[in-house]
Amino acid sequence: MINIAIIGCGVISIAHLNAYELIPDANVVAVCDVIEGLAAQRAREYGITAYYTSIEDVLRREDIDVIDVCVPTKFHAEVSIKSLLEGKHVICEKPMASNLKQADEMIEAAKKSNRFLLIGQSNRFLPMVTLIKRIIASGKLGDLLLIRMAQRFDNPYSKWVMNPKHPKYYWEYGGGPLIDSGVHGADLLNWMFKEDPKVVTAIGTTYPPALPFFTSANVVVEYPKGKCGIIQVNRETQGYPQYERFIEILGEKGSIWGYDNFYRQTILAHAGTLSEIYCGETPLDPIPTGHKPLVEYLPVVSEFYLELKTFIEVIKNNEEPPVKPEEARKALEICVAAEISARNRKSVELPLEV
Repeated sequence: MINIAIIGCGVISIAHLNAYELIPDANVVAVCDVIEGLAAQRAREYGITAYYTSIEDVLRREDIDVIDVCVPTKFHAEVSIKSLLEGKHVICEKPMASNLKQADEMIEAAKKSNRFLLIGQSNRFLPMVTLIKRIIASGKLGDLLLIRMAQRFDNPYSKWVMNPKHPKYYWEYGGGPLIDSGVHGADLLNWMFKEDPKVVTAIGTTYPPALPFFTSANVVVEYPKGKCGIIQVNRETQGYPQYERFIEILGEKGSIWGYDNFYRQTILAHAGTLSEIYCGETPLDPIPTGHKPLVEYLPVVSEFYLELKTFIEVIKNNEEPPVKPEEARKALEICVAAEISARNRKSVELPLEV
């Protein structure tokens, strides 16, 4: 049994707590938040006997194996480094840090302490993404040429994004949509292309105009050999489901289109005959181009459950982590470069100087 303490009892902690309840080897023994009432509420809701307002009190407990960092991004590095140096394994929400210097310090602390630093790039664990990765690995698409990742959220004034009485909160504590949300797309681009990006070019818009961060952005990421990644982030959307994700992949031999809105995940693949990848399902009738499209409706399983279940197994069995902190840093670097590009209206070459 792996004993876990959750630091930060905001919205994302609910997703983690719900997931841990389904993982036999996970045992949440404490929660902690600087707002005592919130920590007490989470403890009461999930039957947890101990709650704290000080991380130091949590770290003094020798029975705790893992610190799950669910505080705002601004505090990821501080909490993670303290926990690692006290001999705890760390599961940290994405993005791993507010800037690259903090990310480097986190990686160094993990090496020094010889403990796991597992960053929650949860989109890797979506059933839709897992299947797409398997199709790519099969070689049926050939060399990948273009990957587009798009995310649409409801309006930035929704209560789970920011407090309208304090419009700078989301920017100062979460980093804004480009870093907070864009890091998902950046990580998947690197993971699927299996190469390091070279140039980032971004444009951003802000609505309402008084906000201190971009609420919508389009990011072009150039990879070697002319490969291109596109990240689209939008927190201005109204009239759509609360959250939507699109993935479009163009290869020299075929293409994939994926869609997810929390309630359904769908994949449409055009790549000759891919039926063996879909457990032998019969393809639909050929479309006029001669390709045989396959439509797959995937079960909606919490990405947090799949991610945290994997992380607990990694810690328990001392296995190779599926998301290395260095990979999470590279995703963050793309987003930092995109922010610089959008503000200065020019392309930014990678790697960035720290």
